[in-house]
Amino acid sequence: MNRRNALKQLCTGAGVLVCAPQWLHSKELYSGLEKKQAREAIDALRNEPAAIAQVRMRNGGARLLLNGEEVYPFLGLSRQLLNTVSNYSRAGIRLIMPFLGTRSGWLGENQYDWSIIETFLGQLLHRDPGLYFLPRLHLNTPEWWIDKHPDELIEYALPIPQERYDIDNLRRTKGGHSFDLNKELREASFASIPWRRDTAKMLRHFIQYMDNSPLKSRILGYHFTTGRTAEWNSFGERYMPDISKPMRRACGNIPDLERRLNTTFGLLRDPQKEQGVIDYIRTYHQTIADTILYLAKKIRRQTMGRILTGIYYAYIAEQVHIQEGGYLAPQAILKSPDIDYLASPYAYQGNNFKGDDNMPEGMTDDAGNWLGRARGVGGDGGYRIPVESVKRHGKMFIVEIDPSTYVSKRYMRIGGPGSTTVDGTRKIFRRDLGQMFATGDGGWLYDFGPMNKSPQGWYSGEAVIEEMNRFAVLGEKRPHLDLSSCSDILVVSDSESFCVSEHWLAGKPWENYGIRHCDFFNHWFLNTQARSLHRIGAPFDTLFPFDLTAEDFRKYKLVFMSNLFYLGKQQVDKLLTMLKGSGTTVVWFYAPGFISKEKLDLEQMQRLSGFSFDMLTSPGPL
Repeated sequence: MNRRNALKQLCTGAGVLVCAPQWLHSKELYSGLEKKQAREAIDALRNEPAAIAQVRMRNGGARLLLNGEEVYPFLGLSRQLLNTVSNYSRAGIRLIMPFLGTRSGWLGENQYDWSIIETFLGQLLHRDPGLYFLPRLHLNTPEWWIDKHPDELIEYALPIPQERYDIDNLRRTKGGHSFDLNKELREASFASIPWRRDTAKMLRHFIQYMDNSPLKSRILGYHFTTGRTAEWNSFGERYMPDISKPMRRACGNIPDLERRLNTTFGLLRDPQKEQGVIDYIRTYHQTIADTILYLAKKIRRQTMGRILTGIYYAYIAEQVHIQEGGYLAPQAILKSPDIDYLASPYAYQGNNFKGDDNMPEGMTDDAGNWLGRARGVGGDGGYRIPVESVKRHGKMFIVEIDPSTYVSKRYMRIGGPGSTTVDGTRKIFRRDLGQMFATGDGGWLYDFGPMNKSPQGWYSGEAVIEEMNRFAVLGEKRPHLDLSSCSDILVVSDSESFCVSEHWLAGKPWENYGIRHCDFFNHWFLNTQARSLHRIGAPFDTLFPFDLTAEDFRKYKLVFMSNLFYLGKQQVDKLLTMLKGSGTTVVWFYAPGFISKEKLDLEQMQRLSGFSFDMLTSPGPL
């Protein structure tokens, strides 16, 4: 059957025309010689024992132990890794993240063939026999499964333009991986129980296959993922998922589109009128988290905890489409004993100059004051995730660093100002890799070069390799260093507040801005404030409110409460008890505790802050 000309599906409530991509399993990605080289490289590992990898908290930070020895968690990746792995090898980076498309070997029910993936890993070892792998497993659903389970697919509340599905075969990488930001909309719902079950079964078979291979000595863990950008965000979030049968079973009644889009109290939701919407958003995200936790537990059980399990999750700043595509159940993920690390790209925020959505110049407030920039020379390279919370739960944070460089032939804006010169590239790498080293976090460099007319990679230039090597060597000293925080400033940001804030689509106010489709509070209270915070002249820590302790208010001299306007009475009581007599200075950004679990509560806000307020019922400047 020609997948481009057939298989149309009508989604309820939206009239969505869906035509899925063709997916063919083929072993012709490799020549006979390449397969032979790969086999020889893998066979050379036969006498090596299985790798053991663990994250352990010691001396103020998370440490990566590989076969009992601490190693610097500095990795390299690319979607065209065979083209770029030599750059990492020359820089002394031996930990590599290969992109693996599991649907390339998931051929049918109980039918698997992992030869493409095995050959890919063998080819990488053929180029550098000293490599270790942290595979990034893409769990995108195979066509045969989608055809067999039409009632388990995502449904959208908004219509989707037909051209979004006017696609040809998706091109695959050598690791059997293929994905497209706008063409993967015919996918299983994250609430689908059959999808969870069958995907877990597939993962069990894949891991067992690798454990029976000599490759087990070089695999230090699995990073499993899926979603629109393969970061566990929802497919098609701009079209308002998910009104499917599986999600209805998980969430109960799903509010209609108008109720999801509109708020009854300006930028905020009134629990007395909108509790159904608030509950839906919260349960929707908990359902996604439950799916992640289910798969993490299955992977952990299959590996017997011998190696790492990690995911993208919990970043809160610069999160587009946050009510559908964000990460609003971080506490459940952080508490899981089956997840060793969390990962996130670092800041992407561009400028907010009208008519210009490029990254270079940075952010201004509405009075025209320049607040700073995220990328490039003079930028802050800020992190988007409350890193201190990750550490407190005994997990490692791994930052994804992906600036373009002077080697780039295209897409240079992602590097920011100065990235087109050798000197500028050096400065950017020193900031990004220096921050990773100093904060005690892990990191990986993501080379988009081959996708952007730089076939040998953004990181192929000698100056870049020198900088990578400099920090790889420096990282060898970190086992002897104290990684404890020295910050006197704490920034607290709440994920749950986005269940009660105006929907990102209600106004779409940032069409011409560098980070588009953020809601009002994410844009002005987290993203933009981050630029100013990084220029405050002192280090600061970031934390989710559920991890706050009384000790924090004694340790930190200054605490910024970004968006804590959704608090229950017990939460307010706990905060007041912890704050009493602490001597710290607290800055409440807006309406602290104004929304209780039952109502809009001006009295609670006054009790928490100690200020008196009048209510302005007509809109005005903030």
